[in-house]
This record gives sequence, C-alpha cells and structure tokens, in this order.
Amino acid sequence: MLKLKPVTKDNLIEITDLEMEDEQKGFVEDNLFSIAECYLYKEFIPKGIYDGDVPVGFVLYYFVEGDPDYVFLHRIMVDKNQQGKGYGVQALEACCEAFKKEFPSIGCVELIHYPDNDRAAAVYEKAGFHLTGDSVKSAPGRIERTSTDPNRTFEVVRRRFY
Repeated sequence: MLKLKPVTKDNLIEITDLEMEDEQKGFVEDNLFSIAECYLYKEFIPKGIYDGDVPVGFVLYYFVEGDPDYVFLHRIMVDKNQQGKGYGVQALEACCEAFKKEFPSIGCVELIHYPDNDRAAAVYEKAGFHLTGDSVKSAPGRIERTSTDPNRTFEVVRRRFY
C-alpha cells in the first residue's frame, strides 16, 4: 500500500529526482518547481508518494473551504521508472484516504487537467474522478507560458466524492 510522506530536507533530493516521461513533461511542472511554489503559496502541501521506502511519485495539494469543503489536488506524478505498475490509481486512492484523515470535513477531491492528456484522464476516471462538465482557464506556469497550443488555454475539472 502506498503512503504519503512530507517532503523534508532528508528526502528532498530523491523527490526532486523523480521525473515524467518526455512526452508527459508538457502536462505537469517538475517537482522542484512545485516545491519552490510552496514558498510563495503557504497553503500548498507537498508530499512524496512511497511504496515502502521507495519514492514512486509526488503530490501537491491544498484545502479549500466551500460547499462542500474539498481538497484541490494541484499536481500528482508517478516517476517514469515506476509507471505501468498500477501506481497511478493506487496513488490517487492513497491521496483520497490521506486527505479525508487530514481534513475530515471535505466532501470531495477536485483536480484539473488539459483536455488532451488522455493518459492521465484514463487513470483519473479509473480512480473515480469524473468530469463535472466544467472547465477553467489555465493559469500558465513555466511549462506552457510560450505555448500556442489551444489545448493549453483551459483545463477540464474532475471530482471524486466521498
């Protein structure tokens, strides 16, 4: 079973060494950038995803007060050397379990993704994250700031309810 562990000075290097496949790099910021964002956005919570003592992925999330309260799953990734082992769905399950323990008032977990990220969409759907029919304007980060791809102007919303 996968576990989430805080990113600390002791595991920073192993977490920032995790990478996406080359064809996936246009869909999500790297872990070092995500951890740097935590300095600017104090509500962000970075955690490593571990199988025992082996880091297999990374997640960045935050709590949102609303109706219902929810956790926004800002980023999630599985290392390129760990993909194809079922870790994507397992990581999402571990996240949902951990989020509910950390924030008992939440009614769902929300995430967004680019509409052309078919591989991630399949994993999200399999883990119970369903399209809401909503979309949001993308907030361009480092990876897409110079893109002219129309698929980089908005992201689709998915939610998984408890």
